[in-house]
Amino acid sequence: MRHRILLALVVLGVATICLPADALSKGRVSAGPVLWKHDTDLKVERASNFDGSDDTSDQQEKSWDVLGSGAGMRIGYELPRMLSFYGELGVTQATVRDKDIVDPNQDIGSLGLNDGVYYTLGARLGDDFSNGKLFWAVGGAVNVVSTDLDEDINTNWDYEETNVSVDGRIGTWANRIGFYGGLRVADSSADLRETDRTNPIGQQTRSIEMGRGESLDILIGARTRGSDVSGFTELGLAGTFSASAGLSVAF
Repeated sequence: MRHRILLALVVLGVATICLPADALSKGRVSAGPVLWKHDTDLKVERASNFDGSDDTSDQQEKSWDVLGSGAGMRIGYELPRMLSFYGELGVTQATVRDKDIVDPNQDIGSLGLNDGVYYTLGARLGDDFSNGKLFWAVGGAVNVVSTDLDEDINTNWDYEETNVSVDGRIGTWANRIGFYGGLRVADSSADLRETDRTNPIGQQTRSIEMGRGESLDILIGARTRGSDVSGFTELGLAGTFSASAGLSVAF
């Protein structure tokens, strides 16, 4: 997973550096707020106890999901035709839940991690079709979330999630509003760690490594176009339930 993240970052960096100087000089910078939230099923891939023993099978008997939300600022660089790059930075929180589906009581555990940050790097390629009534777009992004919770003076929880995604959209214009549908394929890895400082050194941390339960999302959204101000709102269904919205001003 780390290799794919590094590769995505390198591709974005190289693409930016290799753009012709005249194209860069004609681009426009945009900035604006972004809000998002999601509810995504997780599957346990590996787990270990404080003493290092394997706990994978016990954790896989539970049903896991994560509820995340965030607010940040997106800064983009739009080239004259088709290509744009963007980055986001903001604050986030996550709630990791597990349900013991083996237990007749179906006990649910909920862990709210409320002190976190996230960042996203992405690129998008898109244009109108020749008739001017339809449009298309493809893109990719790397998103990293890190949040934690100090349960007490001796116990700390950390949740880190990395998501790599590619997507495609096709839509139609109704005046200055575009309505679209699309698909997104996402590959994510998440690590939930508990640290208990009352345990002996070397036995203070236990961890659960997880990934997305389903990788394919259906996208439904709308976007506006204008000379200086634009915005979007989007829903993700199937592999996750997500909602996002943003507004940007070009300079």
